[in-house]
Amino acid sequence: MIILNDHELEAFLSEDVPYGDLTTASLGISDQRARITFATRERPLVVSCMEEAVRLCGLYGLEIDGFVKSGTLIPPKSVFLEARGEAGNIHRIWKSVQNLIDYASGIATYTREAVLLARSINPDIVVATTRKTTPFTKKIAIKAVESGGGVAHRLGLSESILIFDYHRVFFPADEAFTEALNKTKKANPEKKIVMEAEDIAQALKFARLGADILQLEKFPLTKLSDAVQILRTDYPNITLIATGGISAKNIAEYAATGVDMIVTSSPYNAQPADIKVRIEPL
Repeated sequence: MIILNDHELEAFLSEDVPYGDLTTASLGISDQRARITFATRERPLVVSCMEEAVRLCGLYGLEIDGFVKSGTLIPPKSVFLEARGEAGNIHRIWKSVQNLIDYASGIATYTREAVLLARSINPDIVVATTRKTTPFTKKIAIKAVESGGGVAHRLGLSESILIFDYHRVFFPADEAFTEALNKTKKANPEKKIVMEAEDIAQALKFARLGADILQLEKFPLTKLSDAVQILRTDYPNITLIATGGISAKNIAEYAATGVDMIVTSSPYNAQPADIKVRIEPL
């Protein structure tokens, strides 16, 4: 599972506390001992970025009295992180820790719901997320997806080969593209070739060319089911991915088509979790 480093955590905190906490310092309570707790409210929650929350506390000298790991499902009205230390340090990290857990746990909880819905239809299906993360949130978002039982479809352009129409337009003739594709396969013997298809004719064409995986983009459900049946008959070893317009609302229907994987951006738009924070003097 992804872990944010201390430099990243310090940069995250510095956005909220660039020059210290004026309120706590002015009130003269910075040195008092205090406790902070984080708890769920009325709904269960899959927590994420807990390891980062604990390290943020540790960076400012707080002692951890208890926490749960990322990916844990927490019942309603339950404490999942508790720490103690100087009030000044608690107030310094309070909102940053809450924002981090709120954001990540919202994504993790949504992802878990989507995964459970899809696997209620197809127990072996994989739910993955796209590269469409909000800028500067990628590590947190991907960790949250993993916490909820999903995976990253592509972490970036460097580790996988996915051929879009925007690549193929540079080859005016099919023969030139086929030659380039064969060179790509030879140059990357450890990599599978993924090609995106927008209709069944394209899917069959790319399968004939030797694609290992077909990404079926924005296929209507009925046409997706037909495409899966046809491709499974002629190319039983090919991996089929459904993508485009899929969310928790319709993911079970897409899982029922028989695809191997569903790719979605919807977890990134999940509502942040609603976490209750309490600070009290010791």
